[in-house]
Amino acid sequence: MKKLIMFLLGITMLGLVGGVVYLAGGIFDAGWNQRIFPFFFQPNNLSEMRPGVPQTAEYMGNSQFLNLLVRKYITEYFYAAPDPENIARRIGANGALARMSSNAVFEEWYSNQGAQIQRLAENKSMRIARVMDDIYQPSNGQYWVVNYELITWTRPNDFSVAPTVTRGTMYMDITYEMGMRNDVGIGVLHEFLENGGDPAAVFNFRVNRIIQG
Repeated sequence: MKKLIMFLLGITMLGLVGGVVYLAGGIFDAGWNQRIFPFFFQPNNLSEMRPGVPQTAEYMGNSQFLNLLVRKYITEYFYAAPDPENIARRIGANGALARMSSNAVFEEWYSNQGAQIQRLAENKSMRIARVMDDIYQPSNGQYWVVNYELITWTRPNDFSVAPTVTRGTMYMDITYEMGMRNDVGIGVLHEFLENGGDPAAVFNFRVNRIIQG
């Protein structure tokens, strides 16, 4: 009889301990109120580096797409990387800047900015460029107004030297029409992209003239 009582008492105590552990766990979770919220981060502008279907030019709209192309153009026009092969690719006829510019604009870039970028590359310097705000075209005006900023690191791996920051304004005469270029066959455009060509160069976008402000 005594053994039976002890056995029933042990079962009761085990049940009480289980109940206390369950109650304590519930109070702990309620106090912390922990939840998991999933987020997707876009690490790159390339479509294969982000989830979902890439946006089309039509979905983004004429104004936003033109803005993106101008931002791309400004980047190509000014940026410098400490890599001589980079400038070698950019000064070629298949480079994005050459395909997005008239002959006169590209020759002007090649003689001035191109030479400066080459010197920066040889000195292992780096420069980034960005458009500071949305581009705009004054009423009845011919030129788009583009305000930009350049940040240049002249000495590699030396964080004691602050970068040089300069700002300027470009007045750009642009020919733009929604869609891909129609002066060459679609097969040529596909081949250009398959060979690693810059996608920005396949659209109906051309800079005819630039005036530096």
